[in-house]
Amino acid sequence: MSVPALRVRKIAPATDVAYHVSPLTLRCYILGEVSNLQTGRCAISKLGFWSIVMLGINSIIGAGIFLTPGAVIKLAGPLAPIAYVLAGLFAGLMAMVFATAARYVRTNGASYAYTTAAFGQRIGIYVGVTHAITASIAWGVLASLFVATLLRVLFPGKNWAEDTELFSVKTLTFLIFIAVLLVINLFGNRIIKWANGTSTSGKIFALSMFIAGGIWIIVTQHVNNYGSSASPGVYQRATFSLLGIVGMGQSTGSSLILATIVALYAFMGFESIANAAEEMHEPDRNLPRAIPLAILAVGAVYILAVVVAMLLGSDKVVSSSGTVRLAAAIGNDAFRTIVIAGALVSMFGINVAASFGAPRLWTALADQGTLPMRLSSKNRFGVPMIAFSVTASLALAFPLALHFDNVNLTGLAVIARFIQFIIVPIALIALAADRTGERSAIKRNPFTDKVLPVVAVSISVMLVVSFDYRTIFLTQQGSPNHFSIALTALTFVAVPAIAYLHYYRTLSSEGTIGIER
Repeated sequence: MSVPALRVRKIAPATDVAYHVSPLTLRCYILGEVSNLQTGRCAISKLGFWSIVMLGINSIIGAGIFLTPGAVIKLAGPLAPIAYVLAGLFAGLMAMVFATAARYVRTNGASYAYTTAAFGQRIGIYVGVTHAITASIAWGVLASLFVATLLRVLFPGKNWAEDTELFSVKTLTFLIFIAVLLVINLFGNRIIKWANGTSTSGKIFALSMFIAGGIWIIVTQHVNNYGSSASPGVYQRATFSLLGIVGMGQSTGSSLILATIVALYAFMGFESIANAAEEMHEPDRNLPRAIPLAILAVGAVYILAVVVAMLLGSDKVVSSSGTVRLAAAIGNDAFRTIVIAGALVSMFGINVAASFGAPRLWTALADQGTLPMRLSSKNRFGVPMIAFSVTASLALAFPLALHFDNVNLTGLAVIARFIQFIIVPIALIALAADRTGERSAIKRNPFTDKVLPVVAVSISVMLVVSFDYRTIFLTQQGSPNHFSIALTALTFVAVPAIAYLHYYRTLSSEGTIGIER
């Protein structure tokens, strides 16, 4: 960080002139920040271009790359790297849409802020509430992956990691893990910073070890098992159907589309980068350049890791029942254990960050009056206990409803985000068309303001209708999954309806409903 020039304050005593450095200025100078004598605090340094790039990389790389290769190779076979390329291109496209929207709305909140600015609270409330729900689901998926990996590492002789029942060791471990995360949250921001650092170190270590070690094995032992990805026992084209209802048959292209949806989970996180736009330096200029660069870097690492895994042996990756599918390609037990340990550390750090961030989405909605203020109430340690409980309940409920099926859980985590992926591009078109107020001075770009959003919506709709919703609403035996159906209706219909009712009842009591859109 560049250190600003030291500011001094001129003081004129009765006899001579002296220069005095205030304690605040000195403290801020040491920290590399600028003092604000009016507030008595150091002004927080804004994130620059490369800081945003690193933030993007750290936000995207998570548990997805360790989990998804098995399902992607099974669906796409030798075309698995192409699935990650397509997923990266779609993520880059959506990232550009989010970044362009940040040019017109320079406040925190990303999808909620953009939608509210474009269409008002009527649409913004639904996007905001479903965003909080999606974050809760995403935390549940991450926690489920961590618990399964932990049980498999600590108790390799037991089948506890494969438990699917409500009353099981896996569920108990899940509850204990949630309690541990609650205790960690009591320590506040310092532990979150530590968790982010730990997570970053863990995933970089695990990926670097896998790629470097894998390449070493491939080169020194002349290993090339890439062809196994096309064998019948590995490559299994899925039946393509619209919404899981109208069957369209099997084909290489349709199976590749389904593989792309699964691969897209590994790129999730890019949509949250713009959440902190107010803390960024010139977000309207830096975000559109930084986010695609971050996705390009992540995509290159992902494709390299998947190709290495396929050269080592696709059959091992596909047949593995472990959560860290990528490590299954490694034949050496010690080497494989090191990679799994690094991935486990990464998952732990990501879960700590998710347990801190997801409840704050609920409290933010409460602070804005969208949800009851009780949600934002905190205990003496500063933890929003009610919001934490709501988030933790959803995080546990969805894995239980889907019987801890990691493939179906990741699919749900991806599809739930498409509410944002469809509405935000439409909001961008509306924002670009608005030439009133501060937006009138913003230079328009027909390609990013019109072409990209239309393409993004078209692809999003295509992927949404391609998803097999039977995996969510039906059991493996084909009967209705009443728990999952009721849970989905509650979270995506009932909760937003309650939010609407609360918000407009509050406005009505304040006599301001007439001026709200």
